[in-house]
This record gives sequence, structure tokens and C-alpha cells, in this order.
Amino acid sequence: HFAHIFPQQDNTLEAAIQYRHFIATRGAVDDEGVHVHPLVVQNDEESALANAYEARYVAELIDQEQRQNPQQSIAVLVRSRTHLHDLVSEIRRNYPQLKFQAVEIEALHTRQTVQDALSLTRAMLHRADRVHWLNILRAPWCGLTLEDLHALCAHDHQATIWQLMHACEGLSEDGNMRLQHVAAILAQAFSHQGRMPLRRWIESTWLQLGGGNTLISAGDNRDVQAFFDLVEKLANGHALDFVQLESAMQKLYAEPDITGSEQLQFLTIHKSKGLEFDCVILPALNRKPRHPDSPLMLWEEVQADGKTQLLAAPYSKNKRSDAPNIYDYIKQLEATRANNETTRLLYVAATRTIRKLHLVATVKRKDNDEITPVKQSLLELLWPGVHQFFATAQARPLLNNGTSTLAEFTPQLMRLAKLSVPHLLQATQPIKTSVNPTHVKTAEQDMTQDALAADKGTLAHLYLELISNTGLAKWSAERIATCKPAMEQWIQQQGHHHAFSIIAAEDVIAFLHTTMASKDGQWVLQERENATNELSIATIAELQVRKKVIDRTFVENNVRWIVDYKSEPMSAAASHDELLLRAEAYRAQLESYATLFTHEACPIKKAVLFLTLGKLVTID
Repeated sequence: HFAHIFPQQDNTLEAAIQYRHFIATRGAVDDEGVHVHPLVVQNDEESALANAYEARYVAELIDQEQRQNPQQSIAVLVRSRTHLHDLVSEIRRNYPQLKFQAVEIEALHTRQTVQDALSLTRAMLHRADRVHWLNILRAPWCGLTLEDLHALCAHDHQATIWQLMHACEGLSEDGNMRLQHVAAILAQAFSHQGRMPLRRWIESTWLQLGGGNTLISAGDNRDVQAFFDLVEKLANGHALDFVQLESAMQKLYAEPDITGSEQLQFLTIHKSKGLEFDCVILPALNRKPRHPDSPLMLWEEVQADGKTQLLAAPYSKNKRSDAPNIYDYIKQLEATRANNETTRLLYVAATRTIRKLHLVATVKRKDNDEITPVKQSLLELLWPGVHQFFATAQARPLLNNGTSTLAEFTPQLMRLAKLSVPHLLQATQPIKTSVNPTHVKTAEQDMTQDALAADKGTLAHLYLELISNTGLAKWSAERIATCKPAMEQWIQQQGHHHAFSIIAAEDVIAFLHTTMASKDGQWVLQERENATNELSIATIAELQVRKKVIDRTFVENNVRWIVDYKSEPMSAAASHDELLLRAEAYRAQLESYATLFTHEACPIKKAVLFLTLGKLVTID
């Protein structure tokens, strides 16, 4: 048949090569030959169902071949990697006895263990990423049921999942236990955010959650380590570009299963060049690869007057006429060359076998009973020699063969039977799992107390900057009180529970009232032409760039003032000496700020404004 498939004559311009007859050098063997497997389905069948049916058929064919001859080598060759996805999924799900090696077939981002690690990474770096937060609660290290997930978040589509995890009601006893375990580990992780390299921070959290216990094979471990290696490589400080990460993941492939048998291999046809197998199976013959985009520019070297010249043409969407142009000519020439290369590719696939060749294709029978192959598919090339097999085949109703529709699909829950922090990672004091904010002293409050205090200070700084920039006279106590909902929302956005945000907002409002009502606070915040708030200055020290942010600085009576805001709890009865002792703890910080202004020809005064008391303490 290849004598008719190949071009009838050589043509260098079109990359056409005429078929050359060959002479067999091996004698005949038992059970040899070519076997055509026509899978005909109705025209209205979904393509996904047809692909799943073909995958199941091929898996059964492989199983049958191995049972008949356990010692033979079998290769499944495809034109495109994507043509093997259904088959790999079918074997992993229903044919665990078939051990195979897949060379650069399974993309790294398609492995479930890697998808779970990616979701954990996205969730930890973006607390409002609802989809990936739900995924980490569904992942095996937590394994909430769909009913528990619905009870957790169906009633509130605005709050983050992290916030809802601390005010959950209506969950099952098992779901509540699993949720508390994961919440305690994540709370501990967030308390250390920014204090260690990004890869270490995420991977250590993954390990504490029990990610290592969810791995099934050594290949899973290699794949997830490859993912964390990418995170380490692409991390920019404590940030990560997820577009760049996922693009890099699509270029990596899962390692072949080292425990898989070399007697069963899945390869692309290109990878099979130069190899031989006892039995070769060519599935997905009626599929074609993705249609390539039109390049912005096409060119071709041509011979003219004994010289090589370049013929080039740009892509044009709006043509003045239907007549072909130079771009169309070069594009058609490239398509002809590609078709000739496809013919040779099919020849390579068919000649990899020593004994037996299986040709498997799924074709839809049209309403008028006509059967035709897909354009530009491998089956179209073989059609003159195999069409009679498909013409006499009976159409198969797929839904009666165990294939369910998407509406009937029920996701299978995979989860660890018992949740616990791996023994090697357990701290001296075990992590408390209670996360109910109504308790007087919970583990969540213990681990977030420092973070909440820091966020209150940050919010107070932001409002003091706003107040001093717009003018102290424009901010009455009533106006500050109207900002409470916005303050609560900001605190919640930092990952704190709503109950905590109410208390934190009230504290910030108290800071502002006390400071603005005090004589020292009014003097510091009064409008000045040369005043600057949150002044950020980058310096170089010991070959490192260091960033310093000064809360407020101004010049008064030819004196440079540097003021640092502090919102730490203070007793209203604290004496001046006690305040001076507290301020002395920040001397080194203020003196480092003062060095930034030594070039000015004026004295420098350093001071701390305690927001809880509204008092300014100067450090000599």
C-alpha cells in the first residue's frame, strides 16, 4: 500500500521521495501480519466518549497480547503525545497489571501529585484564590467530602476560604477534625511567611500536611521534586510568577516508571525511529494534530539565474482579492512538505514491528451511513487499503458499554485514612488543632497574635499618612469612626478572622483618637511644606541593598525631625522614665535613619511617637 501512498516521483522543492521497494531478510513467523481494528460509532456520539472507548479497547488489546505471549515486546506509537492521555488514564484506573514505560509522554502539570502541590503553592501565596483553596481541602492530605465543602463555603461567596475555615459550622465530625488539622498547620506556616526561602516554606508545609504520604510510586516523588525545583529556580524573593511557572511545567515531562516493564513502551513515532518491537500498536489513527497558527512571515530560498535568492512574504489578514499571493504560495508549499513528511512518519511507525502490527482507529458513521476519515489524519493515508474493514463494521453504542456521561460522573475521593504530622517533623509541643475563634485562648490566636499586632500597626501607619497628607483639621472623631468597616475589611484581607478584625479595627481607631487628641500628636501631624510620610530610601551597605522607611520626617526651626510611630501596648500610668526606656530600644533604628540626612547643614532630632498614649519621646 505504501507504493500508492508515497509520491510518485522525487521532488526536492516539495520534499517528496518516491517509494523504494524493500526485500525481507527474515523468514516468516507464527501469528504475524497486519490487523485492522475498525471502531465505528454513531455520528452523534461525543468525541470524548469515543476517545475513552478507543482507549479501553487498546488497553484490552495490550492485555490480550501480553497474556498470549508474555515475553514479547510491545510498543504503542502515536503521532502526538496528547493521543495517549486517555490510554494512560484508562490503564492507571482499570488495568493496574499493565506496567509500562512512557518516554516524554505525561506532562509534569498533568500529574495529580504535582497539581496538588501547585494548588498549595497558589493558595499560600494568594489567600483569595478560592479554587485552589478548595482543591487543597479536597486533596488527599485533607480529603473533605463534597458535602463538607458545601457546608463550609456555599453560604458565603465573598469571604476567603481561609476566613471561613475559622468560622465553620455544619460540618461532619470527620470533616471538622480534618479541617482543624490542616488549618493549624497552615496557620503555623503563615506565621513564618517571609522568614525562609520560598521553596523551603512551601515544601515544608507540604510535608507537614502529609504530602509525602500521598505519593504512590517513586516516580511521583521525582515529579513533585521537579516541581519544587522549578519553584526554587523561578522564585523572585518571596514572590512567584505563576504564568512563568506553568509555562515551564508544560515543557517538562514525568519521568518513566522505573518499575515499569521495558516490554511495554509508549512513545511518539518520532521517538521510535531506529527501534524495533515484536508487536506495534498504532491507535488514534483518525486524529490529527493541532492546527498550527499562521506565521507572521514566511520565506523560501529560490534559485534564479544561478544565484540563491530569498523569497519572503508577510501575513496579511485583509487581502485585496481572492487571488493567491506569495504568502499563500509559500504556505501551500510548506503544507505539501508537511504532508510528505507525515507519509514518511507513518512508514516509520508501520516498519517498527517485527511480527505483528495493529491499526486502531475510531470513525463516526454519518447519518447517511457514509464513513470517511478525518482530513490530514494517518487513517486518511491508509484509507485506500483499509476502508473495506470500516465499511462492514457495525456501529457501537458507547453508552451501553460502561461509559458514563459527564453529568453521571461522580468524582472519587482519595484521602489519607488518618491525618497527622509526620513523626520526623513533629515539634516538641504538638500543634493544637482547635481553630474556633470563640474560645478564650485558641491555637489560632496564639499563632496569629504577633501577626495581628503587626497588621494593626501597619494599618495605623496608613491612616496617619492619609491624615497628615490631607490635613489634620479634616479628620474628626466621627469621620474616623466611619472608616471602621474599611478597617475591618483590610484586616480580613490579611487573613484574619472577622471576629479578630472587629477588635483590631477598634484598637486602630483608639490609636488614632488618642494621638490626634494629644498635644504631641497634633504637633507631629500638623501640615508642613517640607514634611514627608513613609519616606522610603534604598541604601547600599556591605554590597547589599537595604531599604529604610521613615514614618514621618520634617524640618522645624532649622532642625530635622525623624519620628517613628509605635503602637505597642502601653500603660496609661507609665512615667516619663519608663517611656524613655522603651524609646531607647529603638535608638539603633533611628540613628540609622539619621545617617541618611548627615549631608544637611542642620541638627537632627530623633523621636518615638507612642500611639497608644499620644506622647512623643525624644532620644538625645
